[in-house]
Amino acid sequence: MRRDRRGGSRVRRTSTGVLAAVVLALVVPGEVYARGWPKPAAGRSQSGDPEVIFTFDDGPHEKWSGKILDTLAAHRVKAIFYWVGHRVDGGRLAPRRREIVERAIREGHLIGNHTVNHVHLCHASIDAATEIDHNDSLYHGLAQLPIILFRTPYGDHCRRLLALLGERGLTHLHWDIDPREYNGLTAVGTARSVIGQLKLLRGRAVVLMHDTKQASALALPAILDWIEAENLRRERLGKRPIRILSGSDLLVERGRDQLWMWGEDAAASAAGWLERSMAGLVPGAPVEPAAAHARAPAAGSTLVNSPTRTSTLPSP
Repeated sequence: MRRDRRGGSRVRRTSTGVLAAVVLALVVPGEVYARGWPKPAAGRSQSGDPEVIFTFDDGPHEKWSGKILDTLAAHRVKAIFYWVGHRVDGGRLAPRRREIVERAIREGHLIGNHTVNHVHLCHASIDAATEIDHNDSLYHGLAQLPIILFRTPYGDHCRRLLALLGERGLTHLHWDIDPREYNGLTAVGTARSVIGQLKLLRGRAVVLMHDTKQASALALPAILDWIEAENLRRERLGKRPIRILSGSDLLVERGRDQLWMWGEDAAASAAGWLERSMAGLVPGAPVEPAAAHARAPAAGSTLVNSPTRTSTLPSP
């Protein structure tokens, strides 16, 4: 994070600091940067074990998204789906695709904004604000939940995009492992690529696949089967397992880490309230009993009752 000339952090602050802390927390400094985005994309492992987050872009697809959801359910894995609006905004297949969205939410997955038309948001000719806002409206309506996660098509990164995300309280989550199955890779090749990188994983990685591609849908069972078998092998050898995290795990984890933004006293009193609030905000978020002394913050500063979602993002 850069510093301004007065020595302060160059961070755009807004009135709803709670959500700002939560959504900013996914964008954490890593060792290197990918196209300007932090890498590792979701920060470092908090457990010390290799950790992986599965994400799927470009859907929903009337066939392959459902198959991916079937596989995730069979392995009890939660994922993040970054979906585009044109696939649910009219057309013969739109009703079936909307059912896929509703199913994903019902089963505890998270939905992220991926624009309406999968365009380069940093191109001057593109109305980036409309691409983001209309897609938010579509998926907010379908999910009946705030859409606070975002992934820019093609991994684009520019000052204008950062400003738009900051104004809307959207947090970009990049990726670390990309088999590029969209280039014609087979299911076997896709699985081999992901597994090969997971074998070498020492920290945390976000996997990017595409639920519009047959190769991803057919490769996912092999990938998850391999993780299960590998963890049994590691258990026998006394080695660290590969942990699969959900998007809700990330939000809750980072929300806890960022409680310092309320100050030490506020953090102590608000810990239980924050976890209950997160449970209502994102599907699948774990709920722990609130401490006996926990109480909600003063009126006007709550996350759930805020009419808008705001964020702070590092200056580019």
